[in-house]
Amino acid sequence: MNLTDHKAVLVIGLGKSGCAAAAALANRGVKVIATDIKDDPAIKQQATELLAQGVQVVLGRHPLELVTVVDLVVVSPGVPDSSPLVVEAKRLHVPIISEPELAYRLYPGPYLAVTGSNGKTTTTTWVGEALKAGGIPAVVAGNIGRPLTEAVSGLAPGTWVVAELSSFQLQYCDQFHPRACTILNLSEDHLDRHGSLAAYQAAKAKIFARQTKDDILVLNADDKYSTELAQAAFSKVIFFSSRQLLTQGAWVENGYLTIGWEDKRTTLCRIEEVGIPGSHNLENALTTACLARAAGVQPAAIAAALQHFSGVEHRCEKVALINGVLYVNDSKGTNPDATIKALEAFSPPIILIAGGRDKGTSLHELVAKIKNRCRAVILIGEATSKFKQALAQGGFTAVYQAETLPAAVGLAHDLATSGETVLLSPACASFDMFLNYEQRGRVFKEAVKELGGNRA
Repeated sequence: MNLTDHKAVLVIGLGKSGCAAAAALANRGVKVIATDIKDDPAIKQQATELLAQGVQVVLGRHPLELVTVVDLVVVSPGVPDSSPLVVEAKRLHVPIISEPELAYRLYPGPYLAVTGSNGKTTTTTWVGEALKAGGIPAVVAGNIGRPLTEAVSGLAPGTWVVAELSSFQLQYCDQFHPRACTILNLSEDHLDRHGSLAAYQAAKAKIFARQTKDDILVLNADDKYSTELAQAAFSKVIFFSSRQLLTQGAWVENGYLTIGWEDKRTTLCRIEEVGIPGSHNLENALTTACLARAAGVQPAAIAAALQHFSGVEHRCEKVALINGVLYVNDSKGTNPDATIKALEAFSPPIILIAGGRDKGTSLHELVAKIKNRCRAVILIGEATSKFKQALAQGGFTAVYQAETLPAAVGLAHDLATSGETVLLSPACASFDMFLNYEQRGRVFKEAVKELGGNRA
């Protein structure tokens, strides 16, 4: 069925992706009803813009009868399965899709898709830079900040779409079919939403569900949860590894990043030449090499992109050096595994600012890493008591508490001495105190700026 054949489409949630989906449908002559449970000034402004495009908008409530007058639902990633409208749509067997699935139906690709628990934004951006270096037309969009439906509107045929996809977005993908994709890694995340690691893993696996033998799935040979998925793939599985020697894919050998592709082996660059530090970024670089090669980028252009990339905002972002103390913004570290990787990327002693909205994950491994690399931990947000308990049980006592993030920065400034690092890597979602992790990161950077000093 073509989208214009639908009698009406219901869009639930008017964040960035919901608004983009509603606009994309309305611009194609589809009757659209858009709804959001909120009715604050920001939502009302978005509603005004949609109304001007002919979209029917319902704010401040979710009337169940909306589902009865549509034959397709587009659900935003922030809308949980427990939403009454989602429950009602399932009861009535009305198909539910995500905004990326809608984008695929509007523009069939080619797509390069990236998911995983950590490293998605860095890798997605890096792949885009590699395609740019190789002279291959591409756009970067998805969970990275620009909705896919917006990015693919008016796109020249044949342009590659490099898409970052979250588990929430993938959960409601049905036909989405990338030419090449990756699951970077899998660790406990979003258990408050998915309910179990198995359900989370299943949502991630939908990234390759529609692939065929002519497509490529790139997996982490060093990640057990990712490698478990290889047997379920119909596509050609290519591995990357920072620890093992491979014959195909991408790996590290004698200190060099190496790629093996179509029986040809090429050395890309030395580990020390990779543009951003950290073992996790080495894995991201190897994945980037595989995905870029799958899109036809030559090894020399890939090597240049690996060396010249300086990272993304809010991910191990060096903010300032003040009196010999390095301040780092890793606001995108929204789960314990991400924070562990951030702690490993910088030399101890580290003063860690952590906390926020708990996502139902274990803190056991994080506490062990904190004991090894941190001199102090400053806690903020709703998860403070959970962190306190876990740290106390682990025998770590240098724990402080702050009511706000700027207060935490001020306290870290008082505690830190030359040669140390103050690291914001919350291991939690931001929604208890902020709109998103970007706002949290900007507040951190502004607080650091108030301290004075020089850009790092």
